[in-house]
Amino acid sequence: MKKIDDPLAIKKKKNSEEKKSTAGAQWFNMPKTELTPELRRDLQLLKMRNVLDPKRHYKKDNSKNDIPAFSHVGTVVEGATEFYSSRLNKKDRKQTILEEVISQEQHNGRFQRKYEDINRSKASGKKAHYKAVQAKRNKGKVVKP
Repeated sequence: MKKIDDPLAIKKKKNSEEKKSTAGAQWFNMPKTELTPELRRDLQLLKMRNVLDPKRHYKKDNSKNDIPAFSHVGTVVEGATEFYSSRLNKKDRKQTILEEVISQEQHNGRFQRKYEDINRSKASGKKAHYKAVQAKRNKGKVVKP
């Protein structure tokens, strides 16, 4: 016996597989997210972006799933008509969001400064702080050992 496959059934099966692997024609057949360590790190940074810049405020994100089912990663290409001040220099452009954040941190040192402020406030009530206060009080006095 010879088995004959129905062409309509094959087409339906192919379409259903394609639907599962893409977001559909209305979403320009956006592919399913292939999670790499770099993409996971970038998505995590996007989720915590309100920490990066205190002057910018973002809408609160309550989503439990931080990884989208369908996504694309792309590069923004600036047009030649944009003015020079609104563009990034070639040496300032980075490959990932993480690299951009690190280069900004090296430029302005905000995280390092905040870290030192927190450590200073944490250490304010400890023994070294107490000794410094006592030394200030006894500045001109002779103290018995």
